[in-house]
Amino acid sequence: MLLPVSEHTWRTAAQTLYLRGCLPAVHALPRSAQASLGQQLGIERAFASNRQALRQWPALLYQQPRVNSAATKAVADLASEPVAAPTPASRFEALGLDDRVAALLSHIGVDRPTQVQTSAIPLILAGQNVAIQSHTGSGKTLAFMLPVLSLAIQRAEREYQAALQQGSKQTAGTLQAVIVAPSRELAMQIVRVGHSLLPQEARGCIQQCIGGANPHRQEEAMKLNKPLMVVGTPGRLGELSRYGVLQTHNCGMLVLDEADQLLAPQFAGDVSRLAAHCGKKLEQGRQTVVVSATLNPKVLVQTEAWCPNPQTVTLDQARVLSHHEAGPLREPSPEWGWGSIMHGRGDRLAPASTQGSAGGIGQEDMAPSLPPQLQHWWVGVTRQHRTDAARRAIHALDAQRVLIFMNFQSRLKDAAAKLKANGMVVECLSGQLSKQDRTNLLARFRKGDFRALIVSDVMARGLDIPECDAVFNLELPSDAAHYAHRAGRTGRLGRPGTVVSFAEPHEV
Repeated sequence: MLLPVSEHTWRTAAQTLYLRGCLPAVHALPRSAQASLGQQLGIERAFASNRQALRQWPALLYQQPRVNSAATKAVADLASEPVAAPTPASRFEALGLDDRVAALLSHIGVDRPTQVQTSAIPLILAGQNVAIQSHTGSGKTLAFMLPVLSLAIQRAEREYQAALQQGSKQTAGTLQAVIVAPSRELAMQIVRVGHSLLPQEARGCIQQCIGGANPHRQEEAMKLNKPLMVVGTPGRLGELSRYGVLQTHNCGMLVLDEADQLLAPQFAGDVSRLAAHCGKKLEQGRQTVVVSATLNPKVLVQTEAWCPNPQTVTLDQARVLSHHEAGPLREPSPEWGWGSIMHGRGDRLAPASTQGSAGGIGQEDMAPSLPPQLQHWWVGVTRQHRTDAARRAIHALDAQRVLIFMNFQSRLKDAAAKLKANGMVVECLSGQLSKQDRTNLLARFRKGDFRALIVSDVMARGLDIPECDAVFNLELPSDAAHYAHRAGRTGRLGRPGTVVSFAEPHEV
């Protein structure tokens, strides 16, 4: 009996057999796998033939022939029948993406666009200001990264061609896009997504600029690579802008990820500077995209100066609204969590405000958007017994990777110590760790070296761990928006997920 095999498995088999020289075996594979291999060969040969030019200017990379090169035909001819219809990546191309970007999607396991990507990509490619609200794990990052990268490549290519005709190709290298994220973890995740869409030789086109890293090295990388796109945190980007290292006057695209968080006082000054300088010298102005799982009219009004008259894409409503049509989003529902949390009188652990440790504004009236397949539970337990209840819940669910959220970093180590005392291997992830320590800790968690990772609200945004089985709220979030961002760490891209909150009855 033959079991069904996925397209991704066939493609991997074709690549492996080709590299081993087993062309007869490649001949026996399905036509779609052979066509996919031919596409990959065409791309890789185009890049390999131009590595020398790449050192001078990354846009040269994209002057090579398109994916439908002779290499595609050479491998496809091994089949006894004609090559089948286009691969799943062509469904992204139907949205208007540059085919050089769309062609690589199948190699990272992305075969078809999600709902939010289908709605947002054409609007961004059309040059409109766009506001995207969609639950965490729904594909928001690709929804803006794919069209922004497509536009950046095409504009850089035109710029280089014009400079080449004028005999001054060294003047090419204008920054095409700036992406701002409120946390280092989220910025690094965005960079990883962008790099996955490019071959190794082209990844210098996307530059990371975050706090905690050596600013001098970032400055040197900017001068050496002349990146098409810069991704970073507000403080570091603002610093580089003030020093003249980050030159954005001719930059045509600005993306504000987790825009509601960027409105927080500690970020607003730097973001306002970036918005004022980005595209300042462009006659047609700058295009802006704002993104968040929690956008409401209040946030859209406050981001109006950064992103005027946006087209609003909301996943829950499954349609695109104009700026004037986008009325109040749906009211909070008791199905997903809490509105405002009532603490007992004299409770020393009650938050001072509804803002929470993650900052941001307007959180109390946000309409959170959550993955529909999540299961939500709450466990009635006293505060002193919560860590033991969490340990038993992990075993009861047989969860292998659990994120445990607490409200403040100062309490993480105490909770970890209690769990370790009961024989559970856990670790803490806080903002006090260095960039390298955080990266190593997350890598170990993804590998399954330990079952539970305790984090604070500050770390809620930017964590991308698809294998996460469950999210535990050892302390209740301060409002519905923070609940949504915590819960969105599990059940990503349609996977199942469980959210368990531990509380006393009067807290719910």
